[in-house]
Amino acid sequence: MRAGQFLSIALSLFLLTGGGSAARAQDVSDPAWGKLVAAAKQEGEIVIITPPSATHRDFLAREWPKAFPDIKLSQTSVVPGQQFTRLSLERSAGKYLWDIVFTGSDNAFQLRDAGMLDPVRGEFVFADIKNPDTWGGWDAAFADTARTYVFTSRNFLKMPFYNAKLLSPDKVKAEGTKIFLDPALKQKVIWDDPQYGGSGRTFAPVMLRLLGEDGLRQFVSTQVVFTTQMSDLVDRMARGQYVMSLGPVMTGLLDRYRDAGVPLDIRPLGNTPDLGAYANTGASNIVVMKNRPHPNAARGFLNWYLTKPIEAALAKEMGEDTRRTDVPQQVDPAQQRLPRVKYYDAQKEANTPAARKAQALIAQFRGKP
Repeated sequence: MRAGQFLSIALSLFLLTGGGSAARAQDVSDPAWGKLVAAAKQEGEIVIITPPSATHRDFLAREWPKAFPDIKLSQTSVVPGQQFTRLSLERSAGKYLWDIVFTGSDNAFQLRDAGMLDPVRGEFVFADIKNPDTWGGWDAAFADTARTYVFTSRNFLKMPFYNAKLLSPDKVKAEGTKIFLDPALKQKVIWDDPQYGGSGRTFAPVMLRLLGEDGLRQFVSTQVVFTTQMSDLVDRMARGQYVMSLGPVMTGLLDRYRDAGVPLDIRPLGNTPDLGAYANTGASNIVVMKNRPHPNAARGFLNWYLTKPIEAALAKEMGEDTRRTDVPQQVDPAQQRLPRVKYYDAQKEANTPAARKAQALIAQFRGKP
């Protein structure tokens, strides 16, 4: 039996027959749920914006039709940095095209401030999804200070990655934070440009916290080469052209090189804050559009997406842990959160001023306006 078939059957059993307290809460015999699904089928479609992740997009395209074959799922990938401009132009022309958007936190705050969003919690139907304990509390689960508009379904560690063929793990262990300014890394660190809304943006405040202003200046001036293409970063790391990267979680992105027989030993630098590890949600922030064209289908999709089986399966496939507390960490031990360790969350709205400051300093150090 294929994994996808197993997931479909497991989810059906979970929802219909019960598999623990959460399953009993998700009772599809509830008239309210049945009415919602019937209304969603009448709408016949849900239209969402997803981040440019083929893994996420393919997962939804494969699994959604198994659960709701009568409701078409239309996905469009738009990078977070372009979403606000696109939606603003569309809405100024009277076009309300999207139901749900997966995005980065910065873009989500822009959409909220422009009055384009509805509260997320009002869309929750199942009891376990409504329960803040499922998500580690609303303070943790929402990126916005009001705990209302920007729901973060995933929570995983980001950290620098390094080529252990070019940099000794013993040296990393011995030097700790000092490794970032080691002369051996001069012009050997590649950073997905934090001035853009990509995978390297949230590293800016993290590196400022680690190194201070003087250390960050030295790091940017002597150690770093910037790239505006995440794929370029991955390729150059795989080819051994750089020793360290600040950008995406590299684990799954290197599979095609391994499959091609390229000998790789690219590892996380470490899962401790002193080596640059921090809490991150990526582009998994979920926002619900105001005046959306398919409100019932959107609500049905959101509740399906947040069920335990879907969150667990997606976490494993993405290599990014779900925030659900009833799903064990899926990532490799070297990338797992450590117990009782407080990790900086660069995407929280409360930390936005620090991120802006770090970005401005980096632009200054690079001589950019």
